Amino acid sequence: MQKSGNSRGERGRDVIRASSQHMGHGMALAASVALFGWLGSKIGERVGFRSLFTLLGIFVGASVGFYSLYVQLVVRPRQEKDHEENETD
Repeated sequence: MQKSGNSRGERGRDVIRASSQHMGHGMALAASVALFGWLGSKIGERVGFRSLFTLLGIFVGASVGFYSLYVQLVVRPRQEKDHEENETD
């Protein structure tokens, strides 16, 4: 009976760990969009095309954020898996 309690507690910790990682990815994406949008706005004020540069900043921020997300969720796990396979050989 204790085994099921331990596995339930471990499962709960795994869920919390995974959700906090995903929330971190989402926050990084949102921060990237906000930062680049703000920078685009500031540059646009100086140039005279605030709305255009704000939109460009938002698109650049989204691109950078999605690239970072892709690297963290797709590329790194593949590299770690390949590294583990090479160590066992």
